[in-house]
Amino acid sequence: MGVELLLAQVARLLERERATLTPEAARAAIAANPGALGAALVAEAAASDDVTDAGSARAYLAGRLADLAPLLSDDTAAAVRAAFEAGISAW
Repeated sequence: MGVELLLAQVARLLERERATLTPEAARAAIAANPGALGAALVAEAAASDDVTDAGSARAYLAGRLADLAPLLSDDTAAAVRAAFEAGISAW
């Protein structure tokens, strides 16, 4: 995935202005509040016709984290995953 598309997705997920979001700013914003990205990904998964249960939600998350990997440290990815798991715990 190209960096422009990746930044556009992060801007949408974090409700930020795309014009001001650089890769460095995106990394910092995600690292500062990985729970916000996790919650946004829960909402995105819930809206997807392909996600029907917790297992398919986890598969969805794995794909999204792979897409977002250039902007995530291992620790940040783990924190996003934890927030996502908390969000789908009622499923």
